[in-house]
Amino acid sequence: MASDIAQERFAPDAPFRFVGGDPSVDFVNTADWTPRGLERDRFTSFDRLVEWAHGAELLDTAQARRFAQAAQRHPRRATATLDDARELRHLLQDLLASVVSGRESTPSLDRFNTLVSNTARHVRLVRAPGGRLTRGWDALGDAPESLLWPVVWRAADLLASAETDRLRVCGGVDCGWFYVDRSRNGLRRWCEMSVCGTAEKNRRRAHR
Repeated sequence: MASDIAQERFAPDAPFRFVGGDPSVDFVNTADWTPRGLERDRFTSFDRLVEWAHGAELLDTAQARRFAQAAQRHPRRATATLDDARELRHLLQDLLASVVSGRESTPSLDRFNTLVSNTARHVRLVRAPGGRLTRGWDALGDAPESLLWPVVWRAADLLASAETDRLRVCGGVDCGWFYVDRSRNGLRRWCEMSVCGTAEKNRRRAHR
């Protein structure tokens, strides 16, 4: 059972897994961060990027449909957005790793702050059902590149919050996934016990 879950997770076209505790963390967790570099990239197309954003609840169904239509109208911009998403993922991975390790990453922070400034131009207050004001976006879905606005904003929210004290990196071999440890005792070790935790148990059993 555990091996089946692992194989499903590692397949490039498998359903995305949301175990990081925050959409920006799950965004980074769409690839495996090994000592050899990034492996098993799940962002294989713009459609997969939209699928991830919908699953992360950054888009509702209607918005996801708008992005699919935008990609059909602007295929080159959709391809460029996929490249930008991968670049943003590398940037966020470096920032999260710097938080976990306690090191400074000024170049990455400077680049990310530029993205935050550009994204902030599109933030709007909108009326939610019932009349309450909530944060929204200007023309979200009209262009493929707008798909990354909510990701940048959620990452900024997380990195500026006290929850960075709970940010961890999985102890699994060749994993590198991050998560916000909200366990009661703060001793969570794995992104998923059924995958990396079980794999470690099996390695220890084989070693014995």
